[in-house]
Amino acid sequence: MRDLQLKRFVWLLVILGVVVSQTGCARSQRILEKLAINHTLGYDLDDDKQLYVTAAIINQGEGGSEVKQELISTEADSSKEAKIKLSRQTSRSIVNGQIRNTMYSIDVAREGIRKLIENLVRDPSISPRVKITIVNGSVKELLESKFPDHPNTSQYVDHLLQKNWKNQNIPQVNVYQFARDYLEDGVDPVAPVVRKKGDSVVVDGLGLFRDDKYVGKLSPDYNMLFAMTRGKYRQGEIYIKLDQEKLDGSVMLGTVSSDKKFNVRRKRNGGFIVELFLQVKGDIMEYSGKVPLDNPKDIRVIENGISAYISGKIEKMVNIMQEKRSDNVGLGKQVRNRLSYAEWKRLNWEKVYPEVTFRCIVHTKIKSSGEILEIPPQSSEK
Repeated sequence: MRDLQLKRFVWLLVILGVVVSQTGCARSQRILEKLAINHTLGYDLDDDKQLYVTAAIINQGEGGSEVKQELISTEADSSKEAKIKLSRQTSRSIVNGQIRNTMYSIDVAREGIRKLIENLVRDPSISPRVKITIVNGSVKELLESKFPDHPNTSQYVDHLLQKNWKNQNIPQVNVYQFARDYLEDGVDPVAPVVRKKGDSVVVDGLGLFRDDKYVGKLSPDYNMLFAMTRGKYRQGEIYIKLDQEKLDGSVMLGTVSSDKKFNVRRKRNGGFIVELFLQVKGDIMEYSGKVPLDNPKDIRVIENGISAYISGKIEKMVNIMQEKRSDNVGLGKQVRNRLSYAEWKRLNWEKVYPEVTFRCIVHTKIKSSGEILEIPPQSSEK
């Protein structure tokens, strides 16, 4: 009897669970159709230097029909005021829990984006993994643009950034990482820059910040080199122009990996010398020069040429940052880690940084040069 009652009780729980789950799904579907899911937030400055906010909203159609993008914009003194004004322009309730990207025009970024990011951090519904992206041009115009192969522009830009990050073409920069670099002593933030180019959107380089203000950008050919200075680089590709003595042509290095090590020394005058040692490995995917690839001595010549190219470009990159007084590689962090807390606090790093001597020493190892195609000689006809 007790076993029968127990079975009935178990079946009752199963039936109740099914009813509750189905009711919950139906309710969630009804709610979803009434929500305006904020996917991307964009910030521009209007002609009066007032903040102009654009939201790319994802709307779910009735009955699970096609998902559509809606753009709404407003002027505001702050992002919170913008949210209130934006909500007046849609019949749905705006929710921020699914924001994937925040985009800032260069004009906005030059003024500083600390307060805008702080507002994101204060909102518990917004993930710290939300991307930080700089737009070369108007954010609103970019989001309004129609791209034939990409009906949803905000998602197109998000997927573009995600792909380039996975391929290590750009560093991954989100709210957490930007805020961490902004708050930490001895390093300044960076953010990828995008722009519209014809019928597509392209990565336009790497935005350099001093504190929270945009001060310039690096061209896209520095992106991978910058990644090597900030962390371990894995499975990337890099194109190298070999224009050193005894070398010509170009080489495409694939499956590139690198490890780094910093060394800090003091100058006699009290300044610092910071040395970056890079171990770079990769496979030759393409080579257009005249040096044969079937001789180990010639391979070493190409390895030395690649090392000279990488070290020269990285040193030039750091010089650009020093001119802009933006320590994006984090040389100050390396110096700070070798000083006592009191010594670091006495040091005026902003004044010392432009005078730091930076050197990059690269050792390249080619793991494979690929197979050399040999054409057998034709036999003469008798």
